[in-house]
Amino acid sequence: MGVILGLGDCNMGGANGYTGPTYLDLVAEALGMELRNRAITMSTTREGRIIFDEEKEADLVVVAYGLVDSWRTFRYAPYVLYYPDNPWRKLARKAVKKYKKLARSLGLNRLLGQKYVVPPAEYLDHLDHMAQSSRRLLLVETPPHLSETFRNPDIRFYNQLMAQIAGRYDHVDLVPLYDLIEPQRHYLDDIHLNRAGYQLVAQEILELL
Repeated sequence: MGVILGLGDCNMGGANGYTGPTYLDLVAEALGMELRNRAITMSTTREGRIIFDEEKEADLVVVAYGLVDSWRTFRYAPYVLYYPDNPWRKLARKAVKKYKKLARSLGLNRLLGQKYVVPPAEYLDHLDHMAQSSRRLLLVETPPHLSETFRNPDIRFYNQLMAQIAGRYDHVDLVPLYDLIEPQRHYLDDIHLNRAGYQLVAQEILELL
């Protein structure tokens, strides 16, 4: 039995009350493989790289980051990792959240500028690191945001960065998702997938494999 390692954010793990099988559950069942779903809500490729280095022996690695990586935030806001987590980091994230909210309310984002949570060059470096050290890697695009549509150009941009990595290696494939997802059919809310959405992603992955 082979091992599937899942690295991603809320849409890989299931979020907002979703209790059905995720696309990785469906893929693992169809292929008869062991699943290690290490998805963490609000996480980025920074956490993903740490977890990846802990579990390099997976036969198939599925990566789905970009929603948080591509978020634009106050230029001088620090980032606190979600993994490995501890009580101090949880407190620090709450403090940073209040700090960023204050910065927005004071107009500091406009005056002093914004940045991506994970800059494009760093995002590419994390994905390339995983590609170089994996046996088989699938990169899953981030779907569009239905309400905060101003974010979608950045989501598309980070999906394009993913595609760059997929184009560099024969053992890496991109799972196209952005243009396949249908708002009225595949969403649980503004960004999270429902059962039909997970089935769609699983189908795309199985066809690639």
